[in-house]
Amino acid sequence: MPRNSTSNRCADFETTTNPLDCRVWCWGSMSISDYDDYVTGLGVGSYVAHLLSAPSITYFHNLAFDGSFILDHLFKNGYTWTAGNPKKGEFSTLISGMGKFYSITIVSKDGVKAELRDSLKKIPLPVREVPKAFNLESRKGDIEYDADRPVGYLPSDEEWEYLYNDIYIMAQAMRVILTSGMTRLTVGADSLAEFKKIHGKGFSRTFPTLSKTVDDDIRAAYRGGIAMPNRKWVRRLTGPGITIDKNSMYPWVMRTKQLPYGRPWWSETEDPDADLYTVSLTFTARLKPDHLPCIQLKRSVRFNQNEFLEVVDEPTTVTITSVDLELWQEQYDLTVYAISGYWNFKAVDGLFNDYIDKWMAVKANSTGGARTIAKLHLNSLYGKFAKNTNVTPKVPYLDGDTVKLRTGDHEESNPVYTAMGAFITAYARQDLIRSAQANYDRFLYCDTDSLHLRGTDEPDLYLHPTELGAWKVEHDGQPFDDAVFLRAKQYCERFGDYDDVHIAGLPKEIAAKVRLEDMLHPQVWHGKLVPKRVPGGVSLIDTSFTLK
Repeated sequence: MPRNSTSNRCADFETTTNPLDCRVWCWGSMSISDYDDYVTGLGVGSYVAHLLSAPSITYFHNLAFDGSFILDHLFKNGYTWTAGNPKKGEFSTLISGMGKFYSITIVSKDGVKAELRDSLKKIPLPVREVPKAFNLESRKGDIEYDADRPVGYLPSDEEWEYLYNDIYIMAQAMRVILTSGMTRLTVGADSLAEFKKIHGKGFSRTFPTLSKTVDDDIRAAYRGGIAMPNRKWVRRLTGPGITIDKNSMYPWVMRTKQLPYGRPWWSETEDPDADLYTVSLTFTARLKPDHLPCIQLKRSVRFNQNEFLEVVDEPTTVTITSVDLELWQEQYDLTVYAISGYWNFKAVDGLFNDYIDKWMAVKANSTGGARTIAKLHLNSLYGKFAKNTNVTPKVPYLDGDTVKLRTGDHEESNPVYTAMGAFITAYARQDLIRSAQANYDRFLYCDTDSLHLRGTDEPDLYLHPTELGAWKVEHDGQPFDDAVFLRAKQYCERFGDYDDVHIAGLPKEIAAKVRLEDMLHPQVWHGKLVPKRVPGGVSLIDTSFTLK
């Protein structure tokens, strides 16, 4: 049924799993403002006809998957891709250089404009976890995904119900998101807009736009979180222990630390007027006895980029923040051979107080969607300051019978204020390592804002269940009975009969069958599905996962 006015909608496809017969076998589309406005159909062609019956913005939860079927249909039905604003019979895309889909904009041959967006960029959770996060009564169901569904197949009542439920879950959640004013493409963009509103006039004076040359120099000091096991305990049963998390690590840094602002200045020697700086230095290092490593060298031909080094025995040049340099000097005997200059900053605390206080209060006094929105705003802002300025897109094209992606023309965007992201993450790394060092004899593993410690005694850290920046014992205070740690993002902790398995890249349904003892030896698990572009769209191909 044609729609008579623009609406925000949620939609979903159910697709075949046979790469030789890849197609949409049913679809549904629901208005976010009126759940009774729900339309279903068979095949991608009927969906596109529905989509282009009236202007709309439609959210798919993982547009990279569902959108690929739509691109296939558009190319094969006379539509043309364009880099600019599409005209009749054209479509444009916003796909990152890493292949992440942000939007697809289509103008029908009759002039109707429809935009597709990715709700996963707004709510970074699988559909199964959305009801709990938004306090919804709906629950995600299951169907037999690999069943034979030939052309002309009519879904059963159970399959229609499954489809409806998935879409209804996301429509309810997206209504909360959009009603709150979060209308941009990503939650990071929403958070930056919210901060600018709270900060008021003068954002560009506090955070001036720097030239690409200066931004590139500062960006070289930007690093992520630290995740590493204690090498002494790798692939060994540890016995009982506890896991503790820092309450809102990055918001705590933003609320309590002196952070850079204004236009930086260059100096060849250390400037006493600088509060913070980034520095390019050539050094060697040797870990101090009974200290934890924290130096990781990316893009190095000499070192494993995932390894935290105990020794750097040949002069190596890096760019780091003054906060990192302070930590390195605490943990290592550091020899500096040369310094090629400093980017200096004035710093101040309180830049984010109003923003953090507002959303911490919402988080503390709310449940469901309001609390989830608060958590999204608290955790998404810092990264937006250091957004990648290389926005060279991927461009879809039809190669024979298959839609593929190629690298488009080079594009650059202005930075926000990369130094902010660099120093926020540096302070977080410093606090994590210092906290782990304070419990050196018990240390088993750390990851960004969490510590895993041997023994069940309270650690030598300030504990509080909710206070900003305090540590809390996870799993409702329950210690684990035993654990094994392999490497970053690969470990398992046993709580009674339950094994809490964390293996990055291993699907949850496979991880649910893994036992702690399995991780003491190399393993190969089958059943991991990886997307592959095939005629019709994307098929999930069965492959294996190797645990070394």
